[in-house]
Amino acid sequence: MGERMRGFAQWLNSPVGQVIRDIVEGGIAGALAAVLALQLDVATPQVIWAAVLTGFISAAIAVARRKLVEAKLGPPTSARP
Repeated sequence: MGERMRGFAQWLNSPVGQVIRDIVEGGIAGALAAVLALQLDVATPQVIWAAVLTGFISAAIAVARRKLVEAKLGPPTSARP
């Protein structure tokens, strides 16, 4: 069982696993925002869809940010004495 979990953890850290993890986390964040809107009695179908869409957009931003960081664009040039 430990070997299987280790393999799953390695897969989650692979590029594909990271993208899927970010998308799932974004969807969860959108769903939580929709539940909060329901609790505040401000939920309309448009609010719920906006919350879900915002979650997936945040996931896309997280994926893009991770790809930029992984690109190792080198440190910004600065004059350091």
